[in-house]
Amino acid sequence: MSNLVADNTATVARSIGCTQDPDSQATLDCLRQTPLENLMDASVKLARQLRPPFGELAFYPSYDNDYLVDRPSVLLRKGAFVKGISIMGSWVANDGAWYAQPSISDDASVLASFQTFVLGLSQPSLERLLSLYPLADFTQLVDEKVKATADYYRAAQINRDIWFTCPVIDFTWQYTRFGGDSNIRLYDMNQTKFGPILQYMGVPQWRVSHLSDIPYLMNEDVAAGGDNSPGQQDLSVLLSGSVAAFAYSGDPTISRGRTFKDWPVAYSDQSTQALSKEYPAELSLYVVGGPQGNGPANMSSGTGSGASEREIALAWEKVMERCSFINSILEEIGV
Repeated sequence: MSNLVADNTATVARSIGCTQDPDSQATLDCLRQTPLENLMDASVKLARQLRPPFGELAFYPSYDNDYLVDRPSVLLRKGAFVKGISIMGSWVANDGAWYAQPSISDDASVLASFQTFVLGLSQPSLERLLSLYPLADFTQLVDEKVKATADYYRAAQINRDIWFTCPVIDFTWQYTRFGGDSNIRLYDMNQTKFGPILQYMGVPQWRVSHLSDIPYLMNEDVAAGGDNSPGQQDLSVLLSGSVAAFAYSGDPTISRGRTFKDWPVAYSDQSTQALSKEYPAELSLYVVGGPQGNGPANMSSGTGSGASEREIALAWEKVMERCSFINSILEEIGV
């Protein structure tokens, strides 16, 4: 397991005057006696220095074989969780966009975009990961008006899947598989209100970036030049209404207000044979926004002749194949 979080916590402790042995009770007592505002300021400052601009992944939960007795993926596979909770999970189309530099142009740089935090991957796993994301898949995304390479888009997709898409699939699949609940709903956010802001910031390659779904979920405008056009506001009403309906009744399609319709359960096959598999053979989700519009879609390892345009577009991402591999090396990843 990585000592990154422990080292960063020790650095915060020293910065606020807790200079005892980092592993001692004295340091813990010192941290507890520090005003919360001071502790937060020191933590955020260090996180942003280590991982600009937002400080993500400088700190994350660690298991200590005491309070947290094992890795989350192990606990999931033991059924060690509260059951009977309907779950809605999601990812955003370009969640991984800000984890790589737009100028990268080789395999080593692609791997470096996540290896600061995923430290335990073996060489065979790294090679397999690269082979699942061949450069040729991403050349179509290169736009001469946007200064970003095919390797950048490749790295962004890998980061999206490692940090967001594959964990959502693994968590929800293992939850339903080990008796948590079969009422799982997933959505893929494929639209953003941040477009004009990203253009102004000089990062148009971020496209539908991480956090893009939040203004829709909260049914809020985006200030400072966000796209708050009538179509965007309509989408906000639908997504926020669906999420509220799900929280109230467990069904995102039924409400006195406006909601999306035809939002499928993620894992409809609850047979013993299907649930015996470590990874799902297929899943269903709702696509929110984007060129193909709102609507349900099925994802599997292939696309048949009856696939919709939405499903054909999703098939390009090869989510089932890629996530089956990523979710098979969770011990190496450390989660």
